[in-house]
Amino acid sequence: METFNTYFTKLKNEELDFVDIPLGEDLEAFICPFLIENKKLGAPIALSVYERVHQFLIKLNRDFIEPNKRNEGINFLSHLHEPNEFHLGYSGKNKGKAVSDVRAEVIYDALRNNTLAKQNAGITNEAHFVLLLVKGIGQDIMSDIIANVCRDIFADFTLQICRKHGVHTISVNVEFYNAINGIWETKIVELPTHSGKHIILLPKYIISGGRSYVNRYNWFVASNYISFEILNRKKVLSTDRKFIFKLKNGARKAIIKEIYKAYRKPKDELIEFVKKYRGSLDEFVWYAKENYPELNLDDLR
Repeated sequence: METFNTYFTKLKNEELDFVDIPLGEDLEAFICPFLIENKKLGAPIALSVYERVHQFLIKLNRDFIEPNKRNEGINFLSHLHEPNEFHLGYSGKNKGKAVSDVRAEVIYDALRNNTLAKQNAGITNEAHFVLLLVKGIGQDIMSDIIANVCRDIFADFTLQICRKHGVHTISVNVEFYNAINGIWETKIVELPTHSGKHIILLPKYIISGGRSYVNRYNWFVASNYISFEILNRKKVLSTDRKFIFKLKNGARKAIIKEIYKAYRKPKDELIEFVKKYRGSLDEFVWYAKENYPELNLDDLR
């Protein structure tokens, strides 16, 4: 399989500071807002991406979702085209579904129908919480949103890589979201090409594989909140035999797997955990930082 590195740069794996994408198909990987959130204080690109996407979501929620301006909102979201130049996603041949008018409707309606958005909660201005809590917006859609909104940031990163390793580039017109003016704009950038198509590279530290944060948040709540309630008999149960294991010394230990299976919630009901266990979202972000690292691309070779 021809990759950017085997075709252009021929670096050793340990020398790669970008995602070595395949050139003829897509890598099943995604730009991850949790990784961006957790890297923003130590990586300038992550901070720039975080701030840009944050402003984009503020604009979307304030100007279109909250006042229920559906037509205008869908027009605003219609700029989110399929970002094929990144070579990421579920598609095996770099022909994934476009973030077209249909996808724009899905995104708008998902946010408009979400309980947090209806309450004007600032939580839906954060991409990682949108991914976790808004039904209808999964890894692929969120990754595409970030790629489109921050295309110029990633194009600049790509040019730095190309200049560093002597890769030829050409002038290309790209669209991105201008957070200062609150509008979509185009600009000319320098990018590498292959088979007549331009390429945009991404830093490795913001990329994850297929990952269900819904399941992981459920497990986090089961481990850190519900198990505590059961162990301390703060949750009324007819029997706790299924959820408690008694050690030989008489100590009681929660069986997290069973608690998780019994109390886990689908994405559109996680708001109940958010309301009941205040602080759990922020704690989960820190937990994710320690336990859910970026994708190990060596595993894909």
